[in-house]
Amino acid sequence: MPSIFHPTDLTGDREQAFLIALRLAVSAHAVLTVMHVADNEEDADMGELPGVRSTLARWGLIAHAEDMEGFGALRMGVRKVVREGRRPVQACLDHLDRHPADLIVLSTNQGQGLLKRKVAEPLSRSAGAPTLFVPKDASGLVDPRTGEVRMRKLLVPVDRKPDPRRAVEAAMRLAEVLGLSGAHFTLLHVGSASDAPRIDVNMRDGWTFDRMEREGDVVGTIVRTAREIDADAVVMTTDGRDGFLDALRGSTTERVLREVHCPVLAVPAEG
Repeated sequence: MPSIFHPTDLTGDREQAFLIALRLAVSAHAVLTVMHVADNEEDADMGELPGVRSTLARWGLIAHAEDMEGFGALRMGVRKVVREGRRPVQACLDHLDRHPADLIVLSTNQGQGLLKRKVAEPLSRSAGAPTLFVPKDASGLVDPRTGEVRMRKLLVPVDRKPDPRRAVEAAMRLAEVLGLSGAHFTLLHVGSASDAPRIDVNMRDGWTFDRMEREGDVVGTIVRTAREIDADAVVMTTDGRDGFLDALRGSTTERVLREVHCPVLAVPAEG
């Protein structure tokens, strides 16, 4: 069964990341792990974690929060974990060592990052799993009342290196899992058309693709294009030091993440 890992600091303004993680878990029949690392024993309260079954009941997927038969019919799993300690990154990585995740879903805040940037950056670098970063102001992608997914437009920046096929495949898989029948993919190459990679895509009924070549600064062009097409998500392949949130060197992914106002799915080039 696929596994989705969602660390939370329990602040209400990060609900959208939880909703997206839960929606993905339902659609993919995955195990969703919600984890909180508390500074002290008083804050280590399992009851404070987001309510999975109450949310599913609100979405009409089960009859009520205590409907275990209905929950079982969804063929998903839930694991809630609370750890006490002052090293949230290490606590999360220790958990991921024992329970590897197929996807990590993190809440972000441009300029500050998940919970605090000192948590997001080393966690995402060290975990090595595809990571969906959800800005706290990215409201409306999953309707909190109905669970309806409103994601339609996906921007996929592509280049010859790192291998862009993993990002394209991840974008298509995301749309497939979420059941986005009207998904539109924009494959963006920043540079000359002659240098654009050749990528074959497997069309699905109702999906549309377009290819775009633009000159200019890579990060600025990606950010401007995301705004122009009103992208619901950006999907990027990341590679080594030019990939996952290298805070000291300022990676392409990190700079895009800081400036766009939609989720960014970062996919390791290998793994």
